[in-house]
Amino acid sequence: MSYAIIRNANIKAGSVPLMERHNERRNKNYSNKDIDLSRSHLNYHLKQIREDTYYQEFERVRSEQGLLGNLRLTGKKQSSVMCEFLITSDKAFFDKLGEEQTKRFFEDAYEFVKLKVGGERFVVSGIVHLDEATPHLHVAYIPVIKGLDRKKNPCERINCSEFWKGNDSYSKLQDEYFSHISACGYDLERGRKGSTAEHLSVLEYKKEKRREEVEELDYNIAKNETMLYSQGFEIHENEKKIAFDKAEIDKIAKKKSDILAVENIEVKKTLIGNKVTVNADDYNNLQSTAQKYIALDKSKKKLRSRVEELEQKVQTISAENANLKQNQEGIIHLKMEMGKLQIKNTALEKNLAKIYDFIERLDLRERLELFLKPPTLTKKKSHSR
Repeated sequence: MSYAIIRNANIKAGSVPLMERHNERRNKNYSNKDIDLSRSHLNYHLKQIREDTYYQEFERVRSEQGLLGNLRLTGKKQSSVMCEFLITSDKAFFDKLGEEQTKRFFEDAYEFVKLKVGGERFVVSGIVHLDEATPHLHVAYIPVIKGLDRKKNPCERINCSEFWKGNDSYSKLQDEYFSHISACGYDLERGRKGSTAEHLSVLEYKKEKRREEVEELDYNIAKNETMLYSQGFEIHENEKKIAFDKAEIDKIAKKKSDILAVENIEVKKTLIGNKVTVNADDYNNLQSTAQKYIALDKSKKKLRSRVEELEQKVQTISAENANLKQNQEGIIHLKMEMGKLQIKNTALEKNLAKIYDFIERLDLRERLELFLKPPTLTKKKSHSR
């Protein structure tokens, strides 16, 4: 005699994707040798999700139905946000029914599920698997109870423990399901309470779930190893960028220091009324000083722009490495170097200001511009005797 088998499993928030991958056949490989992926196209839905994932469908139903519930969705002590019915019998029973009657059997069983959980609105997904040794139905649903909110108004709340409250709740489920499926005309026997067959079915179901969890762990380990390798490569590349930019900053600092060394140049001039007279050496020195002064001003602007560009680049790299702990020491070191460069820059700015002040005090600005233009030399006329 074949038995009417219905099992329930409580699903915590973090295990929802695992249930989804098994039910919807999203994995590429399965340790369960009973699964024949070449037959998975025969599987069909009695209720298909509207969203992309089970968890998104859960959130949609939760929002649309206004379901309350103090749920812990992360951490070690997560709440059970869904439950899953597995409905089946033995292979001989389904072989005897045939394809059409098997389909009607699962439709009748699904009607029981809708009544048990409070309506199809709380069903997330219902799918029949025909790609394993024995056909069976998976139904993922949200355990909802009726109650009162804080203002004593009637409400509906997600609460798995209250939904299955009572030590004999599982036995009642078996009784209710057997009564329903028998009334639909199927010749099945209710499993004897406490029998070895019933316990064995539950253990096999749990064993399959543990096997799936191991597959999930293996997948996550491989994924994390790939991510760590990628992060290590990014750290190496960013360290190279930082080293390059630090070298650029050092070059700019040295170049700036060399240019500002002209602060020791002394400008000579001789004023006679409103005219200026200079000898050849004085003129050459003054012209050289003026050219360096103009070049210094242009170089200062370019160097300041380059320093700002490098500072922005360093900030960008620092932001990219914010979550890479191994790179923190390099960023801190770079910031220290930037601080030193800023101190040097301040000192150089002061020195440059001294040069400006020196030129202003000697009133050489206009005369420097004048002497940048070579004087016009006129040939002396020869007098005939």
